[in-house]
Amino acid sequence: MKDVEKLFDFIRQSVSPVHGVSHAVSQLEAAGFLPLDFKSPWTLEAGGAYYCRPFDSELFAFRLGNRLNLGKGAHIAGAHIDWPCLRIKPAAQLTRSGYLQANVEVYGGPILSTFFDRPLSIAGKIAVKSEDLFSPRVMEINIPKPAAIIPNLAIHMSRSLPENGAKIDRQMHLLPLLGTISDTLNKDGILLDFIAGYAGVDAEDILDYELCLYNPEAPQCIGIHDEFISAPRLDDLTSACAAIHGLIDSAPDERIAMAVLFDNEEIGSQTKQGADATMLDRILEKIWASFSKSRAQYISDIHGSMILSADVGHGFHPNYPGVYDISTMPVLGRGFVIKTDSNQKYSWDAGACSAIKQLCAAFDIPYQCCVKRSDQAGGGTIGSLISSQLPVPTVDLGVPLLAMHSARELMGASDQEALTRVMERFFSL
Repeated sequence: MKDVEKLFDFIRQSVSPVHGVSHAVSQLEAAGFLPLDFKSPWTLEAGGAYYCRPFDSELFAFRLGNRLNLGKGAHIAGAHIDWPCLRIKPAAQLTRSGYLQANVEVYGGPILSTFFDRPLSIAGKIAVKSEDLFSPRVMEINIPKPAAIIPNLAIHMSRSLPENGAKIDRQMHLLPLLGTISDTLNKDGILLDFIAGYAGVDAEDILDYELCLYNPEAPQCIGIHDEFISAPRLDDLTSACAAIHGLIDSAPDERIAMAVLFDNEEIGSQTKQGADATMLDRILEKIWASFSKSRAQYISDIHGSMILSADVGHGFHPNYPGVYDISTMPVLGRGFVIKTDSNQKYSWDAGACSAIKQLCAAFDIPYQCCVKRSDQAGGGTIGSLISSQLPVPTVDLGVPLLAMHSARELMGASDQEALTRVMERFFSL
C-alpha cells in the first residue's frame, strides 16, 4: 500500500523533531508548495500552496481554495512531531571503570524498559559558533550508527526480575554505554569529538545541542497477512504523515486547507513551538492580512472553521481486557479512531464528531470510537489546547496503537490508509 510506504519513509527520515519537519518540507516542496518567511509580508493567491517554518521543529503548510472564500474559514489538521525518548544532557560524557557513558534525561513518558538491550542512535541539532553573536549556526545531525546501548542487569543479580520487573532509577540505570576507554587514552571530549566528526565541525566550536537517542530499527509489516506494522515513533508520525500527504493530495475549492506539525506535545505543549502557543492564530491572521482583511474580519471568518486534532489512540489488547472500556474496544486494522471524553482531555462535541462520521460514511472510510474506562485518567492531546486558542469545532482522532510509548509500537497497516483518506477528504471539502 502506498500509504504504508510513505509512512515507512516518514519514520526512517524523522529521527528527531527537526528531521521530521525537514522531511515534511521536502515532500511539500516536491509537490510544488512555496516557502514563506514569517517575518515578511505575504502575497498569496487563490489556488496556491505554501508552507511556513517559524521554528525548526514546527511547520504550517496550507493550500488556498481555487475559488477562495475567506468567509468559509479553514479546515485544519494538527499533529505533533515529537515522541517519548531519552535526550543527552549538556556536558554528558562520563568515564567509569573503563567504560564511556553519556548522562541522559527522560523526555516525556516512555516505557523505559523497552529502551534496554536495544541499539540506539543519536540525532537532533547542534549550535555552532558564528560571527553573529545572536545567531549561532544551527545544524541538523543524524548519526545512524548504533552508537549506544543500555544493557539490562543479569537475572542472576536480580532474582525478582521475572515476576516484579526492574525498578528503574532514571538517573543511574539509563546511562548508555558508548564504548570502552584505556587509561592511556585522552579521555576528555571523546563524545563531543565523535559528534563533531559526524557534523564536520570542530568540537570546540559546538556551543550547545539538542540530541536524542532514537531507535534506528526499520519499520516492518508483520502478521500472517502483513496486517500489522511494528515500528518506532508511530506516536505521532502516523498522524504527521497522514496530515502532510493528505494535504498534498487535496484539492480545496473555497476553503483554506492547513496541516500543522507541533513540537513538545509529550511534555505539555507549553513552548513557543508547541500547540499551546499562539502561533496558529498568528499564521492564520497573516493569511487574512495578505488579502487586505482586518483582524475583525479574520475573527468573524475563522469562526466557520474546523480542526482535526490528530494523535494516536489506544487499541484493544486481548491480553489485558480489564483495562479497557466495557463497550468500546478499538481493534487494530478496522479503521482510525474518533476519541471522546466528557472531561475534554480529548476535544470533542457531538456535532463535530457527527460531521466526521458523516464524511466517513459518504466516502466509505472505516472508523471506530474510542473511550477510556470511567476509572482511568487517560492521556491528553493538543486538541483542547488548540481549540482554546482558536475556538472552533475540534475532533480528536488517530490510528489505534498497542505498546504506545514503547521504543517500538504496533498498529494496523490499513488504518494508515483510512487516516490519510479522511484527511484528504476533510481538506478538499
